[in-house]
Amino acid sequence: MLRNSFSAKVLLFGEYTILNGSRALALPLHRYSGSWSFSSHDQVRKEESRLSLEKFIQSEAAKKLNLKKLQDDFAQGLWFDSTIPQGFGLGSSGAVVAALYQEYGEPKFKLDEDREILAKLESFFHGTSSGLDPLVSHINTPLHIQSVEKVDCLYHALNLEGFFLVNTFKPRKTGPLVTLYKEKQKDPNFSRGCSDILMKEVNFAIDCVLTKSSQNLTHHLWHISKFQWDFFNEMIPEKEKKIWELGLETGDYVLKLCGAGGGGFLLGHSDKLSIIELKEKFTEHEVFKLSES
Repeated sequence: MLRNSFSAKVLLFGEYTILNGSRALALPLHRYSGSWSFSSHDQVRKEESRLSLEKFIQSEAAKKLNLKKLQDDFAQGLWFDSTIPQGFGLGSSGAVVAALYQEYGEPKFKLDEDREILAKLESFFHGTSSGLDPLVSHINTPLHIQSVEKVDCLYHALNLEGFFLVNTFKPRKTGPLVTLYKEKQKDPNFSRGCSDILMKEVNFAIDCVLTKSSQNLTHHLWHISKFQWDFFNEMIPEKEKKIWELGLETGDYVLKLCGAGGGGFLLGHSDKLSIIELKEKFTEHEVFKLSES
């Protein structure tokens, strides 16, 4: 009856710069997921989920779905059983929206049309939405975002070797961080640097991943990390600044923001250290390879 799993998502490249027209790369993160449930194996999480669902059912957004069926299932104890951490930039609300749309909506199986509806549904949770997070969970396929308006599905394997995620164990809210970024854009030096340096490095790195060319990937990632260190320092959690700077100095690995920053996860890359060696360096963090998630 109900599809069994809706994955989290990770934004590999394009955090913030997508707002200025750069490309971006987003992909499903199967390590974390959610699914519909009627059981009561975790009463606390069930009640939290049902409270959110109840509010959604009462909203305007719910009218875009088969509300009668949703209300009937809710009355039978429906909830969304998710392992996706909230406030960590992994699309926890996007997975819920994708699940709602697939079970209680009428998917069009056309990327633009589905995204438009998903954005309207997710606006309940965030006020505004691009629809990209729920779209990744909906199609369960990586997306190449060439612009805010043009998005392509990627059906071939990506070059994810060397990428890893670092859990800061610190939730954060995206809204204030985006507001900070927009304020920083008023500084001509910051704005020019984003356009002339960061966006170009992001686009080069995306090309390396898409073409499975690792030759220049480390170079571009180092420059992204250094730019964020210099200009996005407020978005880097204080606890992680030491390991970030150490990576820039040694070249053993590099770290960059994964989403809005401020907490959540950091994205890392190393072509020198194994995952075992990385875990030895980041003893206070959870570290895992992106290619195995």
